[in-house]
Amino acid sequence: MPMKILDRKLKKKRTLVFVDLEGTGFSHEMIEIGAYLATINEDGTIKKVGAPFKRYVLAHHPIGHFVENMTGITPQLLNKEGKPFAEVLREFRKYVGKHWEDSLFVTFGNHDMVIFHKSLEENEDASEIIVKHINRNNFDFSAFLAPYVQDLNGNPLSLANYLKVFQVPFEGRAHDALADAYNLMDLYKAVLARNDILVEEYGKTLTHYHHAPYPVTKIIKKLTEGESVSPEDWGDAVAETFK
Repeated sequence: MPMKILDRKLKKKRTLVFVDLEGTGFSHEMIEIGAYLATINEDGTIKKVGAPFKRYVLAHHPIGHFVENMTGITPQLLNKEGKPFAEVLREFRKYVGKHWEDSLFVTFGNHDMVIFHKSLEENEDASEIIVKHINRNNFDFSAFLAPYVQDLNGNPLSLANYLKVFQVPFEGRAHDALADAYNLMDLYKAVLARNDILVEEYGKTLTHYHHAPYPVTKIIKKLTEGESVSPEDWGDAVAETFK
């Protein structure tokens, strides 16, 4: 079986679709989608990865200079290779195919779901049923990791920085939808494979966890640093709260 916290998220699903979207700067319409479909074993590990899925998507509103510079996606590229959102949505449904009902759609952060819904608003001919299904079965892997692995200010990390923590090189170019989907899949695999890193990072996170009372964080910090603690240490930490 997978780790219990992951098992609850997987909901007995046996297919994960790692997906990443790029969207316009202001209207948040989809301009690119990249995905990898992976079947998984009972322990959550990946059994088989299918062929990649990548499409450019026509938008009703400007891409925006910031997004153009970040992604390399230009109006000329979309005019040449882009397809209507409704058509891409149908192709994505076909790509997932027989696994549709048994899939979780794994994203990094919640912005991909925003892009799906904003694109749906701009395209009356697109399937609301498909978008709602993806939303109901979305697994935000960033939100899953955030309580356990954080920076010193209690913030979640970027995809690239999470990969660094788990000692996995970033493949390809950031903000390329297919590359980001692939790297998200790599991060998922690394989290399952490197439980030792997850445990170590969670220990660090607990020492600066902002919602824990001061005595708890102080004692956890001592333990993390290899110190022994006693009931007297706990009592002193509690008393320091009121000094």
